[in-house]
Amino acid sequence: MPGQVHFPRHLNRSKSNARSHSNVFEIEISDISLRGNLPKVGTTSLDDFFCVRIGVCNQLQTTGWALRSYKWNKTHRFKVDESSKVTFSVDACDIRHSGRIGSFEETVGKLLERPGPIRQTVNLYGSGGQEIEIHFSIARIQYSTINKLSISYVDLQDLPSIHHNTFRVQVAIDGTIWESSSKPSNQGCSRWTDRYDFPFQLDSHASLQIFATRWLHGNKPIAVVEGSVKEWLAAPNGVFSKTLESMGTKFQLEFKVSQTSTAGDFYVEKAADPVVEKHNKLDTKEIDALDISAIILDIDPIPKFGKLSWDDRFFLEIHAMNNGEPHKVISQAQQGVKCLMWDTTFTFNVSQTSRLVFRVLGYDGKDSDPIPIGTTIFEVDEILQQTSLIKRPFLSATSVRIDGMPTLSFRAAQAGAMSFTGSSSLTARKSLDSFTQLSAAVNRTAHLNVQPKQPRDHTQNKRIIEDAISRASKYNSGDEHLYPLLVKIGIFVSVAERLAKLHPYASIAYSILATRYEVIRQQIARENGVIRLMHTMQETYDLIMAVNSLPYLYRRKNVIEAIVQQTIECAFFIRDYVITRGSFAQVIRNSVLNVESQIKEFENAFKDLQRSFQSHGAVSPQLTVLKILEDVQDLGAKADFRDMHYAIDARCTASCAIHLPTYSAAPPVDLITSLQSWVIGDSKESERICVLSGPVESCSAIALVVGERFQFASRLGSSYCFRGDRHNDTRSYTNLFPTIARDLADRNAQFKQNLWRAVGHNMSLRKTWVVKTQFEEFILAPSRDVIWNGPYLVIIDGLEMGGDEAARKEVLSVLVEKGAELPRNLRFLITCRLEDDICKAFSGQSHILRRQLGESGSFAMPPDA
Repeated sequence: MPGQVHFPRHLNRSKSNARSHSNVFEIEISDISLRGNLPKVGTTSLDDFFCVRIGVCNQLQTTGWALRSYKWNKTHRFKVDESSKVTFSVDACDIRHSGRIGSFEETVGKLLERPGPIRQTVNLYGSGGQEIEIHFSIARIQYSTINKLSISYVDLQDLPSIHHNTFRVQVAIDGTIWESSSKPSNQGCSRWTDRYDFPFQLDSHASLQIFATRWLHGNKPIAVVEGSVKEWLAAPNGVFSKTLESMGTKFQLEFKVSQTSTAGDFYVEKAADPVVEKHNKLDTKEIDALDISAIILDIDPIPKFGKLSWDDRFFLEIHAMNNGEPHKVISQAQQGVKCLMWDTTFTFNVSQTSRLVFRVLGYDGKDSDPIPIGTTIFEVDEILQQTSLIKRPFLSATSVRIDGMPTLSFRAAQAGAMSFTGSSSLTARKSLDSFTQLSAAVNRTAHLNVQPKQPRDHTQNKRIIEDAISRASKYNSGDEHLYPLLVKIGIFVSVAERLAKLHPYASIAYSILATRYEVIRQQIARENGVIRLMHTMQETYDLIMAVNSLPYLYRRKNVIEAIVQQTIECAFFIRDYVITRGSFAQVIRNSVLNVESQIKEFENAFKDLQRSFQSHGAVSPQLTVLKILEDVQDLGAKADFRDMHYAIDARCTASCAIHLPTYSAAPPVDLITSLQSWVIGDSKESERICVLSGPVESCSAIALVVGERFQFASRLGSSYCFRGDRHNDTRSYTNLFPTIARDLADRNAQFKQNLWRAVGHNMSLRKTWVVKTQFEEFILAPSRDVIWNGPYLVIIDGLEMGGDEAARKEVLSVLVEKGAELPRNLRFLITCRLEDDICKAFSGQSHILRRQLGESGSFAMPPDA
């Protein structure tokens, strides 16, 4: 077809020339645009996107994807000399396919000699002589500059409800003050994405104050962050983050900070290098799942489609291509003031070479077809290199008139990426980096699949392992207790990669302590018993990780499994005890045990495991757990809940596998890790419930895997699967919460005692069918004063399958109205399809984390949410 692009299979990329460092200077390339008869790629011109990649001396930057006839305002800067070659490559794509369509190359010296702006003709590959033009400007940067401090991407999350829920910020650097415009809080979020510059000195005083806007009175200050400019510039990756508190509510502040040098109409950022793409494999960690969240489209005015504004419906459609397989999500927006918002976290199976296409569509809420409002495209490898909010101009479709340039902003992160709290947690990050250096040598030594006669160089591996441990130990920053234990557990995690069954469970033990590293490190200084327990745990891992023991670990797998389980139990005890010392210690003091005797029991358990490991002896199946009240056993023995409603054979571990097809793909590891972190507590304190929606098979497979992990860790409180057929099926919404309550009573003696006190002598209450009463009396009331050593997970798989919309109305209502009252260590994971009533009920609830998985299939409008 004339004008149709045929992408070549192989692209010859030019190699950069060597350059002398004596004549190195900086150039900037800007005002890039494509002109002429651009080729057709997709079905319609609205599906066609183009980008320009600029390569200079192993530095590769991209303009980003845009529609035809678009001018990129982005400025690109490179370090060069006059002989350096600049390569401009033009790529084209539709939603599914992409490829190089043309390129040209020239030296820096010759480009600087040409009068600007430059117009360069490019021949299109395989087009029979068809040409387009690249227009751009190039200039050498002069260094008669003025240093300035730049503040941008100010983002407030989880804001409290104050007055009219409208906020503004004020930034002051010495005597220079900038005040933002007032913005309403949309689902607890306010965001300012523009950049503001201030003159400064390193010792300049810096402050950022947050105000709640009041109409009749003066604005009310609710929080402030102060420090020196030097402290702000030291923020990791140029992103300053802090948890603040106002009116008893904690919320998150984040903004980008950098030092810039201005000269004329351009600036050079000094805090970080520009995003550089590499032709070879990126250095970042392999990824199989990506989370996109906190999406806001700033658009003024919001387009109108129906006769009345409340008739209008807006939908976000995100397409992702992974290894040739397309995935997408569709989600309805919530309208704010001059913006559209989505409070769901969208999860996609992707790789580093995947591309995401964002499209927003609108219609009048009736039978008309959806109309595209605009589109923007992101490369996954580009997203992964961002450290804060991501912002991109939103390219408007010609079918909808929009004034100005809308912008799309969102957060993105690798699902399951380890997060750390506190500035000193850089120590923990460094330790994690050190573990990767150990992995190859450790796994060669502990290789389980090697042929018996294959030679092994244990001497060399021993030296590598010992050297890596020595390097890791240099980062301890004076921490002689928690950090060495983390190092040893982290090394064991690398060994557990060879012990496939243990790998995910070993990572649980590490993440419990690592994610709260800074808090625990500061609090244990006065806790001699906890310090002694840590050293006993460290001695246990020293024994396992002895180089001479590594080749024989597979023979002692049962002992190692018991050590991992005991580590998880003690890690939860250490974390929860030092963080909630007051209430935790008070309960133990009121029992026959005290903290010291409890710690002693944990120590003895590890010493018994050490002896079992050394002697190859049998392992006691009894896990040493936290003991709270002596009289629980006596009272619990009298408890009899057999007349409470109970669903037989509803457990996910027993039933999920029944209806899953044998060819079901394994869930993404990153997504499982992300859910694991949420259960452990590495998330917002308010998020007691996670609702995971998407394809039936994917959701059930995830519920099954997560359930198995926490069953191993003795942390699966209950699981209830509505999917699949059962013999003598008794599952229904009316026995959901009684079943969960009876399961929790079997897991936690204190919960069992409280439940028996509440219902033991009240037959009417035990037999009630009222769902709200069940949740309040069987779940909330018994759990209020329970000391949970670590989290307990409750899984409800296939919530939509328990009955029709009318039947589940009361279940949804109680989860929305009462779910926020669940204790911090009791988490509900709910999987479901996106039914109309479920979307409406769970939307905009601060205690509910909403996640939506990408799925394949043709476009279909989702139910109104």
